[in-house]
Amino acid sequence: MKWIASLLLVCMVLGAQQGSALVSEARPGIVYRDQVMFLDKKLVTAGSVAWVTLAYNDPRASRDCSNVIDVFNGRSLFAQIPEKSWVLVDFALRSLVIQAGFAGDADVSRVVLCADERSCRDMQGKSRESTQKEQPQVVPPADLEEASQRMSLGRQLIKAARCRGCHVVEGFGAKHAPSLTWRRAKYQPGWLMAYLSKPYRLRPAMTSLMMLRYTSPLAQPSLQPEELVLVADFLQRSAWFSPPAGRFRMEPWETYSCQPCHARLYAERPLRFAPTPVPTAARAELKKYGAAQSCLACHAFGDMQTAASWSGPPYPYPMAPDLLLALEKLRLDYFVDYLRDPTYLQPGSAMPRLDFTEAQIQQIKAWGGEVQRLIREDVLQPLHRYYQMQKRP
Repeated sequence: MKWIASLLLVCMVLGAQQGSALVSEARPGIVYRDQVMFLDKKLVTAGSVAWVTLAYNDPRASRDCSNVIDVFNGRSLFAQIPEKSWVLVDFALRSLVIQAGFAGDADVSRVVLCADERSCRDMQGKSRESTQKEQPQVVPPADLEEASQRMSLGRQLIKAARCRGCHVVEGFGAKHAPSLTWRRAKYQPGWLMAYLSKPYRLRPAMTSLMMLRYTSPLAQPSLQPEELVLVADFLQRSAWFSPPAGRFRMEPWETYSCQPCHARLYAERPLRFAPTPVPTAARAELKKYGAAQSCLACHAFGDMQTAASWSGPPYPYPMAPDLLLALEKLRLDYFVDYLRDPTYLQPGSAMPRLDFTEAQIQQIKAWGGEVQRLIREDVLQPLHRYYQMQKRP
């Protein structure tokens, strides 16, 4: 519990400041047992627990800091526990952000419901059988050191590759391309590494910009496969929402911009959009999900639409991603949360909040699950259009 007290002190100090600090790189995988927590938010959809937020205090009371942890794995353990309850929790901390309080995400392995906060604290250390003399398990120091080194190397490679010339990383950078300040909830396992190895066109109307292939020998720098592993690992672990004080103060990312040159090169030799063929049987099956068809007013889905049949804005709608490629990329729960409130998950998103009913959301979720199943079984084979951008005389 000492680290919590320390963080509360940091919280009081940082609450009056603009900066923030990341400590997740120093604490990956640490297991905490018998933590007294308050089940602040629980979202249940289609009979399963979709979201759990745990707080260290009852947020309804007056507090200067908001100290919370979102549950990533282990949400099902909260199925029978009412919202606004006190619980004892075992969890492995995965990331932590200090910013007027602290917030992070964790994998929960055990939950015990308490009558109130006092009974929870009375049960601490006594909720297991007396024969079990378990000690808090932590990642061995060598592993922590290795994780910290990997984070540091990944950050250096992000800087060397000038990713902030187009992307927001750890809360700051240019905004020509999507923000990369995400926690692990967004991407399908392995997708990020594969995409960094061979970036492909995601959006049908992408006419001014394309992700570079950094593994090309002509790229500057040319990243090796093992370096891409470090970059992908860093982006999955990173949990910064804004830049830490001092660490990047001298990084001159504001003095360069990748967009004008890349846009010129791409305009000279644009990449034609080639939609993924959707087999007749799969096409008929996917059309059974009526709510999902409304998405096709703005989005392409493989070759299920043509310019002649397009019923929405000018075909295809600028920057709206092909949903087949999007569902190959995204976790289904992230996709559904994005549908509910796009700008909450991605500030500045051009997609409006459409106020789907819960029944429509569940139908679109079922459709997305069917698309992902067809991709896994190779019935749908997403077509990737690769592009090697390089300087030309």
